[in-house]
Amino acid sequence: MYKQKKVLVSVFTLVLMLSLILSGCGTKNNGASPSPSSASPSASPSSSSSTEPSNQETVELTMYIPNGPVKDLDRIMEAANKIVKEKINATLKLNIIDGGSYAQKLGLMISSGEPFDLAFTASWGDINYFQNASKGAFVDLTDLLDKYAPTTKSRVPDAAWEGVKVNGKIYGAINYQVWGMAGARGVQLRKDLVDKYKFDYASMKNWDDLTPFLAAVKKGEPGMIPMEIGGSVDLFADIPVYYGMDGVGDFKLPGWVKYGDKDIKVINQYEAPEYKAWLKTVRDWYQNGYVRKDAATLKDTLPDRKAEKEAALYAQPFPDTVDMPELVGQGKMPHTDPEHHIYSVSKRFTEPFISSNTPSMAMLSVGANSKNAERAVQLIELLNTNDELYHLLAFGQPNVDYKPIGDKQYELIPDKYNFNYSEWTVGQSYGRMLWDKSTNLETNDKMLNTIYAADKTAMVSPVMGFVFDTEPVKTQIANVNAVISELLKPLDVGAVDPDKYYDQLLNKLKKAGADDIIAEKQKQIDAWKAANGK
Repeated sequence: MYKQKKVLVSVFTLVLMLSLILSGCGTKNNGASPSPSSASPSASPSSSSSTEPSNQETVELTMYIPNGPVKDLDRIMEAANKIVKEKINATLKLNIIDGGSYAQKLGLMISSGEPFDLAFTASWGDINYFQNASKGAFVDLTDLLDKYAPTTKSRVPDAAWEGVKVNGKIYGAINYQVWGMAGARGVQLRKDLVDKYKFDYASMKNWDDLTPFLAAVKKGEPGMIPMEIGGSVDLFADIPVYYGMDGVGDFKLPGWVKYGDKDIKVINQYEAPEYKAWLKTVRDWYQNGYVRKDAATLKDTLPDRKAEKEAALYAQPFPDTVDMPELVGQGKMPHTDPEHHIYSVSKRFTEPFISSNTPSMAMLSVGANSKNAERAVQLIELLNTNDELYHLLAFGQPNVDYKPIGDKQYELIPDKYNFNYSEWTVGQSYGRMLWDKSTNLETNDKMLNTIYAADKTAMVSPVMGFVFDTEPVKTQIANVNAVISELLKPLDVGAVDPDKYYDQLLNKLKKAGADDIIAEKQKQIDAWKAANGK
């Protein structure tokens, strides 16, 4: 692992400006929802959209997001659409696609020209925000946000908007969250199994240190899945910071940079020794039955989480339960039944960091073929400023789907509407959310303060503020993506022998144009460095 570096004065101000941007698609409190806190800076959202729609024709807006099955969605949308109709004279058709298939569905809609008004987008997984934006898949929102979504725009620091621009234009509205920017990468384990097998999780430093725990679970817990692997997150390609690197543009494309490299040299991450080490580890896990045998084709891990079958999973724990022992007994394994009290412990493998793709981790974009782009942006503003609408989607109807507890907490009612803690896909949670009833608010405030303090000292990506223009190598990118789709996942989940397939991956990437992509990234970074005095 690499050591934490001090942030240079030249980026210190940037870090402060970027404070409180979404740091990842996972939760930092093991499934709890973010909420207002005395630790977070204040915001002043407006209560309605900026444009009066009373004289407009009623339109139906289609919106696509990733999520698991959601019970009673029709009932919630009926209530939600009363608000949408009143405020912007529109109705919303919310299309929920399972997380494992979402990137493919979005890609098919874009390639076929199928109209959609709004879609969740990001720079992780195969969602490919930067590539899709550069090839004209989304509407330019640069002026539309100022006109129709001023609160959405003003709530996010200017420097963060710079991090999502493509050729100087904004194509995605940032889903700004209550969480601080500083994050970490690590694992989350079932506490009951850690205690049962007396596993010293606090001493772990890397994936290999996790192996004894997985072996104990495999031997002693028939029916359990020792480690969650599969679904939409690749434990190499999607988390470069674990390996001391950061992505340039969409993560799976060849061309990463190393933290602490003042020269900012772009390398092929698939040729790095860190990648070879991961392939060896995950192959061992796969052969010993520590991961699902269908991990290479598994689309969605949510059913396994809800079935409470997983002993360990990748997480973004900062602070973890070693940093703050008082968090033990607070967090639960994600998506387990709260009444079953499946508590967890967590351990980060990295120092706190701020990645270049932090601003682009969760966004909403308007489809290029939308006939209602202005109204779609009004809906973005409504989702981000009307708490009644946002809480309907996040929690359902009060006293039907959840019981309000004071003004900051809630308790889900069993077998009712449940949005699977995916409110981050539909808008900005900043200063607007509720906490699960089991949350200790005092401890929670301390945790948030720890995060905000780390925002000032965390490692900062060497390419923070740089946006890769994919246009000069768009043909090579298409060819490389085809190779990645064919070979990467089987290798990265351990399903195939790296001794047979690793060289094949490298050779095919090279023939597809990986070197051209890396060279173009280096060229653009060098120009960016010169222009910015780096």
